[in-house]
Amino acid sequence: MKENNIKDVLEAIAQRNVPEDVNLMSFIASRLERKSLMMTLRTRPVLLIMVVLLTFALLTGVVYAIGNLLGYVPGIGLVDQSAPIHVLKNPIRVRQGALTIRVLKVVADASQTLVVYSVAGIPARMGSQPICGLSPHLRLPNGTELQVLRDANIGGIGSENGFPMSYQTQISYAPVPAKIEDIVLVFPCILPIGIGPENWQVQIHLSPAPKDYATPALEIGATFVASNPTFVKVPTPTTDMRIFTPEPNNPSMPAVPTSSLTASGLYLDKVIELPNAYILVGNFTDAGDLPGPVEINLDPYEDLPHMEDGAGHRVIFKVRTDIQPDNMQGGVRYWAYEVAKPAQGPLTITLDQINIAVSDTTQFTFDAGTDPQVGQRWELNIPIHLRNYEYVIDSVEVIENGYLFKYHAGNDVPQDSLALSIGGYSPEQDNGRAVQKEILTEYSKDLIYSTPFPTGQLTVELTVTETVPLPGPWTLTWTPPDK
Repeated sequence: MKENNIKDVLEAIAQRNVPEDVNLMSFIASRLERKSLMMTLRTRPVLLIMVVLLTFALLTGVVYAIGNLLGYVPGIGLVDQSAPIHVLKNPIRVRQGALTIRVLKVVADASQTLVVYSVAGIPARMGSQPICGLSPHLRLPNGTELQVLRDANIGGIGSENGFPMSYQTQISYAPVPAKIEDIVLVFPCILPIGIGPENWQVQIHLSPAPKDYATPALEIGATFVASNPTFVKVPTPTTDMRIFTPEPNNPSMPAVPTSSLTASGLYLDKVIELPNAYILVGNFTDAGDLPGPVEINLDPYEDLPHMEDGAGHRVIFKVRTDIQPDNMQGGVRYWAYEVAKPAQGPLTITLDQINIAVSDTTQFTFDAGTDPQVGQRWELNIPIHLRNYEYVIDSVEVIENGYLFKYHAGNDVPQDSLALSIGGYSPEQDNGRAVQKEILTEYSKDLIYSTPFPTGQLTVELTVTETVPLPGPWTLTWTPPDK
């Protein structure tokens, strides 16, 4: 038998559904003569070869079946193909008055139900919350509401002063049970409660996803890779490495950085292989060893790294926001970059700098007495030096249930950079104002407390925090698998 024919046979067997608990040996033994299996194999070497080939084919089939569970849909991300996928065939548009809801996409797979919708026509309300802030419910025909796996991720907000506002968002719900095709998206409200439509229902019919709806995807690496300066290679997957029982996949949840990180830097969470590309998914993690906390920029197209191949040539990559997990914890920025095949390894991702927050703190005291009265005022004229900036605390005045602080600084200080508080007390309201003049800016801040408000000897704490660049570089190196 030619090698190509053997491969064809194995590929054909691999396409069959192979139960995870298949007992290969008992299957073969039950069909042999009453001789022991080992005796039979010793006397029939051809049969031994066939057993080995069949075993390899069955195991390969398990591997291929696992590999085919994942798929990639542009604009949606990873989908679970272990069960049929159902989708919204055409967008739905409904309208009440000036408000318009568009259900743009619904994708229901074995792990989640992703709903993408937009709302338009929201009247602009200066100084008030324009929307109610409640997420819609996804309801089954029997009235059961599916659990929210990942709450609203609002994007694309747009409005101008006095013009209607619109936004687009997506929510991930629990999977729709098999054989259910009709669901209802219920909006408790759009505008603040009591204004406009409430319990607005949108009927959704799901249809089987078209053939080849998702591009086959395979996770070929799932490990955290230390960043600069150590070169770490993600293991190249082999047949043995691909024979495994995968963890339950929930594409809506981000990877969780390992708790053993000892250095801040770039880390690789996983690599997704598509027919014509690789998608590298990772994060920059602040492990607490930097001179200040990392300022995470949630815009995926800002603060991008650069990438080179093994020959030192610049590699063009695409930002894949549909794969990139949402940032759900402080000090971690997630990213996902697509690189076209073939990719000459090793690929090196370099982040030249990051932004960190640095702060400086000082304090002063003043005696408000045991019974301060509204209108009572202390002229302080206290100079304060914080980082590279000079402030002057001009005065403090008693107001209803609190104090009004006035201070000034040069126009070179960052706006809203000074935090002022009375040590040991948390105000119910903290209101600040600024008036910029020719050579300086005058500030005022009133701190309102619940009754009784702070009295006696008070310590005023002042902190300046600003964002500054921190040069790197931080690097991450990955070698594509050999083919």
